[in-house]
Amino acid sequence: MQENLKLVWQNGSNLKNKEVDSISSLNNIAIIKNIIKCSSELKNQAIVLKLSATIIIDDKLFTAFIESVRLLEMCGAKIYIVHDHIDLRSSSLISQIDKNFSQKISKISDYSSLNNPIIMEILSSYVNKLIVTKLSSIGCYAVGISGKDANLLQAKKSKLFHRKIVNHDVINIGFLSEPIMINPEILLNFADNNIIPVIAPFASDDQEKTHLLNVNLTVATIASALSAEHLILPYEILQVSETFPYNIKIRDINLLKSMLDDSNNFIEEALIKIAVNALENNNGYVHFVNSEAPNSILSTMFDININ
Repeated sequence: MQENLKLVWQNGSNLKNKEVDSISSLNNIAIIKNIIKCSSELKNQAIVLKLSATIIIDDKLFTAFIESVRLLEMCGAKIYIVHDHIDLRSSSLISQIDKNFSQKISKISDYSSLNNPIIMEILSSYVNKLIVTKLSSIGCYAVGISGKDANLLQAKKSKLFHRKIVNHDVINIGFLSEPIMINPEILLNFADNNIIPVIAPFASDDQEKTHLLNVNLTVATIASALSAEHLILPYEILQVSETFPYNIKIRDINLLKSMLDDSNNFIEEALIKIAVNALENNNGYVHFVNSEAPNSILSTMFDININ
């Protein structure tokens, strides 16, 4: 955590004044006008985002995510990010994080190491630092933390579940746990100082054992604890359709529940249930965004089509 705090202060002073024309999505005057119109509504609103593995390991998607966060921050929103777990086999990502670390990981032939929360925690710390560095490079103040820092989150064991996404290799971790307690004051202190917390999905239980957290549950729990106006959940599409609105902004809990009864649903049931629970505990918006479309976040936040 201390290393990432250094990143905040080392990068912040000379990057906060960067020109914003590096944000590649803003190439249409009508889009810019609509964003300006909506930006006043976002001032001081809390936005809690999940940064999925699908986005992290794709350079184009990752860059678009970082640019979207920067734009939302410039509108005055308070941003909180929870990032996903990364498969040890994501060698290209690991190599760009740290070459020495990549060489060590490549020697691990037994991928039962995926069931070792300590190894996953080490890997996640590298990913966390990469995200903080990317945010800092575009002018954001950011700091990397985990649920273990200052007892931000407390965990308990969850039941094993697997998910299957058509044509996707998705990491299935059989030891995911869920957050049961959160100290939101820590995150609010960051927000008061215009710092974006980038949260690694780890926490300790009451026995001081390390747990990997279910990221979807974690981001929803944080959104509820902060009474966030917006919860952004990227998802992998279960099936392709030309009529399904891949980016959905929803506040009506009954409409959300009706999606559970839809046999032609394009979003996995577990994610919808988590969203339902989030709306039951908070009167904000839930945004389902297509994780494979670069500008999904901006599309749903500003009701525009820029993909």
